[in-house]
Amino acid sequence: MLAAGASAPWPWQARVCVAIVGVGLLGNALLAAREWSCSVRWGDRVSTRGGATVVAYDRVPAYAAAWGAGWTSLVASLGTALGVAAGSVGPALVLGLPFVVLFGLVLVDSVLALSRGAEVVADRERLTVRSWSTETSLAWDDVERVGPDVAGGRAVLAVTGYTAATSWTGRRLPHVWPRGARLVPGRVEVDSRAVEPHSPWLLSVLQDWAGDPARRSEIGTADAERRLRQSA
Repeated sequence: MLAAGASAPWPWQARVCVAIVGVGLLGNALLAAREWSCSVRWGDRVSTRGGATVVAYDRVPAYAAAWGAGWTSLVASLGTALGVAAGSVGPALVLGLPFVVLFGLVLVDSVLALSRGAEVVADRERLTVRSWSTETSLAWDDVERVGPDVAGGRAVLAVTGYTAATSWTGRRLPHVWPRGARLVPGRVEVDSRAVEPHSPWLLSVLQDWAGDPARRSEIGTADAERRLRQSA
């Protein structure tokens, strides 16, 4: 695509758009390689903050989403503008504007998600998970079960509360894409892949903290960090 954009016997407008697509696809490939790289996947994202133990979500997939939406938005916008400038106003707007809106909304949502971040925060009273689109929380005393599960086709660590639990809170985070994020009352989910390589150790400590109130004294300490870093 880059070679075609640089040397193909096409109008310069088409060559520019094709070159942008080439750069975008190359960036996609580099980000995919980085996400699957062991050196990155084993990067440490465990910390202690204000008496809480925090495990940050891997940001590479979110960067990839923002990058992909960014270059596709640029190509759609440029193609539409060039079509209008060439005098094909109707076809350019009909064919281009829907893609500008579609990719633009995804881009805005991706930037919003990156700006606020995603993480698992455990303090001695409750567990809070802010994913890219939702924030849920549950008090330790209301946890009935902690275990691996599958939700929406992805592996998760599911923290489930008692049926009568009243401490659960959940909300959809600000977004512009017209879709409803999945919320299950009484349930807190951690995306297993997003917290790798700490996922098995996080599952272990969550089970300990939910099952034994005495073990919660290690939350927010170096011992908790050490347990979560066993694989790093």
